[in-house]
Amino acid sequence: MKLYKDRELKEEIEILNLGIVEAGEVASFTYYAYNETQAEMKTLLFKVDHPEVKIISAPQELAPKAIAELIIQWSPSVTLKQGLKARLNISGIELWG
Repeated sequence: MKLYKDRELKEEIEILNLGIVEAGEVASFTYYAYNETQAEMKTLLFKVDHPEVKIISAPQELAPKAIAELIIQWSPSVTLKQGLKARLNISGIELWG
């Protein structure tokens, strides 16, 4: 599973760079999950290791070579001068046919 910033799959990302968001504000980010394998992905779970970042929408299944939107929301309690960088963890079951 790979994550991209754009639907055209030209800008792959490994770390979420959510930039600077003012405390009390809410920012939403859309990314694209791509199943680059020939396996069907089931029971997908997307998790960001930060308590103020929530997964708003994510695929639970992804067919081989399919693309799906992943929407993340960040609502910081303090403004971070350097912005927020966070890792996205993806788990699931690969079904090979």
